[in-house]
Amino acid sequence: MDSPTSATTQDKTVAEVMTTDLVTLKLNDTLRLADDLMNLAKLRHFPVLDDAKVVGLVNQADLLHASMRSLAGHPEDTPRGALGMVTVQEVMKPATMVSAETTIQDAAQLMVERGIESLLVMDGEKLVGLVSRTDLLRELSRR
Repeated sequence: MDSPTSATTQDKTVAEVMTTDLVTLKLNDTLRLADDLMNLAKLRHFPVLDDAKVVGLVNQADLLHASMRSLAGHPEDTPRGALGMVTVQEVMKPATMVSAETTIQDAAQLMVERGIESLLVMDGEKLVGLVSRTDLLRELSRR
């Protein structure tokens, strides 16, 4: 039988655990900027916007793979130089989006099914947060 705490945890929504102080990238930003932001702000996921519309997502793994491809194509460049030649638009992936009312249980299941590490949280067309695998694990570990 589940404890009262686990029932409460299962009923929580992503709005209760998501990150709302987001750093976003634009389509024409370079991977050098993304790398700098990841290192300075200790972030791993960036929503990509075209004006105010969400058009994709870039994460730490995307940046690493793109860095390796870029260096292979430009072996004479420094890693930072190679990153400066690639735009976010070239490496971003489609974002998976959920509403703020999505339960953390459903969010976790969606992440597992799709093999992804984060979900963008939307209020209609407006980006309101990001929930990562770490956010969900942190909440579930409080059981």
